[in-house]
Amino acid sequence: MPYQDKKETLNNEKVYEVVISCTECGQKLRLPVYEDKKLRVTCPNPKCKKVFSFDCKKYRARQKLILLGTIIVCFIILSAVIIAPIFLLDKGSVFITKVQNEYESQFEKIQDEFTREKISIKESNDNEIKKIDVVALKTQATEHYEKIWEDRKSYSSKYAITPREKAQLEMLALSKDKTKTIEDIIRGIAIKAAPDNSTVNVLSSASGYSLDIDFDMSELSSGEKGTRTKHDSIDFLKKEVIRLVSKVTNDVFEFCQNMDLESISIGCRHYVRQYNEENIHIEDINLIIYKICLDKKDLGELKDNPFLDIYFTTKYFTVEIDDFPNLEISDYFGVNYEK
Repeated sequence: MPYQDKKETLNNEKVYEVVISCTECGQKLRLPVYEDKKLRVTCPNPKCKKVFSFDCKKYRARQKLILLGTIIVCFIILSAVIIAPIFLLDKGSVFITKVQNEYESQFEKIQDEFTREKISIKESNDNEIKKIDVVALKTQATEHYEKIWEDRKSYSSKYAITPREKAQLEMLALSKDKTKTIEDIIRGIAIKAAPDNSTVNVLSSASGYSLDIDFDMSELSSGEKGTRTKHDSIDFLKKEVIRLVSKVTNDVFEFCQNMDLESISIGCRHYVRQYNEENIHIEDINLIIYKICLDKKDLGELKDNPFLDIYFTTKYFTVEIDDFPNLEISDYFGVNYEK
């Protein structure tokens, strides 16, 4: 589009100036735009000097046409901006209503299917319940659990899960071994029943066999390594020692009760710090701090008791060694022996 500007003539007439290009060489020319005039123009370029005419009337008419077109386009755009939201809002409302109706229809359809499925499942379950024979089911359950109980009483290997249960099966097999002497069987069972590193002795006499086991507390209880102890009082230490002694006694008795035992002695050892008369530390010794004995009569009481546990085991204890009155616990050194 040619550049145009305003300019005042000598007669105070306002005219527009426009910058055009020479049709031959492209030289820029500034021309006034008079009303109803036709100008004869010579190109100022010395190498061109082309002469051509410039019709001011046609130029003004073309400019008015462009301005009118621009106004019309702007009016159309403005009308569209004003009218379109109203039209689109109405269309959008119709679309939203349609989608909402479709959603509600689908929801009702799914809800109906769910209700029918729920009723069908309930009817199926009711029919299954009606088919159940409670008396026959009770009989089957009783037979099933009686079989399990019999298998457990006979020490079936399929119920041996823990290492202790598997060791008990090994002890049972050893107790039935006809190729070994009773003394070897008792010693073998005692070694398996007792904790690791235990001292096991079997003494035979005319009246029967006596079994003697001494085990380290650290093998069964954490925090008892060396003279150290996790307990903060002698009473708590003694309670745990008695519990551990009972556990070992139960395991041994369970598999040696039919071997003509005269007595069973179980001792618990713990490292203690030993001092002389001047209260100077001499050495650490692995001392039997507690030991019990069950004689033949007490073993008979346990044999007739179908509920062998710690309570009934401790009920028939005869204490052979109790060094707890001679022990004290210090925060730094652990268990001290003061005898």
